[in-house]
Amino acid sequence: MHGIVHRIVPMKSYRIPEKITYENYPDLLLRVLSDLRNEKEVTLDLDGVVLDSPTKAFVRRVLLSSLCHVRIPEYLVEHICYRRPSTEGGTIPEPLLERLGSILYSIRDKVMFFAVIFVDMLYYAGQSLFDRRHLLRGATTHNAYDIGYRAVPIVVLLSFLIGLTISIQAAIQMAKLGGQNYLSTLIGIAMFTELGPLVTAIIIAGRTGSAIAAEIGTMVVMEEVDAIKTMGINPLKFMLVPKFWAFTLSMPILTLIACFAGIAGGLAVAVAYDVPAPAFINQIIAIMKLKDIGWGAVKSLTFAWTILAIACYQGLHVRGGADAVGRATTDSVVVSIFTVIVVDAIYSLILYT
Repeated sequence: MHGIVHRIVPMKSYRIPEKITYENYPDLLLRVLSDLRNEKEVTLDLDGVVLDSPTKAFVRRVLLSSLCHVRIPEYLVEHICYRRPSTEGGTIPEPLLERLGSILYSIRDKVMFFAVIFVDMLYYAGQSLFDRRHLLRGATTHNAYDIGYRAVPIVVLLSFLIGLTISIQAAIQMAKLGGQNYLSTLIGIAMFTELGPLVTAIIIAGRTGSAIAAEIGTMVVMEEVDAIKTMGINPLKFMLVPKFWAFTLSMPILTLIACFAGIAGGLAVAVAYDVPAPAFINQIIAIMKLKDIGWGAVKSLTFAWTILAIACYQGLHVRGGADAVGRATTDSVVVSIFTVIVVDAIYSLILYT
């Protein structure tokens, strides 16, 4: 008795006959749909195809046609259709060690890519001092105005309120011991060495870092970054160098303004506790050292470069549409603030232990 042999017919593969442009889109679509009319199931061969805007729109239009069942490789579903690949059937739970390994590998890749962006940013910034090709005239000034000058009011207001609040809490306790004369020492050292750079960095991370991540993410979604590459321009140099120098020039000045605003808040509290204003100011001048102010400036520069690199990293990793840009913006703020606090803790361990 002979058994029945079932022959497995491989799924037919179809390759788009020519490069898709906006000009040949309608005619080529009619030709491809005509080719697929008599097929039941087809897989589009997209190996080596440049997935620019007209090509992705063309593929989506073919997928929506009801002539036959058209498939594309699963790893391209999210990139072309802006949705996650579908999972057919039940999913087998991944072992714990494999999940842990995947997480560690993912963290390693992110750290490596961030390090590459950070080093490239410093390299191209140094190179721009001697070679200003592919940089827009006035871009640094425009970014410095937006990053620095327009941030002054919010930095002054928040720093003043933080200095005022800390001084009130400290003065209440010092008054019990008769030590309210030392309030200037406390607020001066706190603002110049810790709170001034930290508060400014957190404000800039929320105000400017998010804007940069959204700007670069939108450029990625709109394929402007690919367009910059096709023109022979390095995207990192074009996008980051003006912002780098704007951050470098603006951040120490903003930090110094924040320090003075916080000290002004402390002065208001000291005057309320019958501490003469001249004595308050003279004691700050006597206690502060140039080293403390210098380390505050170094911290502010480190925070600025970290915020810029993280914003660029999050923006370049945008995949999808407007929702992906929103997620990248949120991630940029959260990761920047977390990293700034970690870096500040490392500086404190180095300087004070």
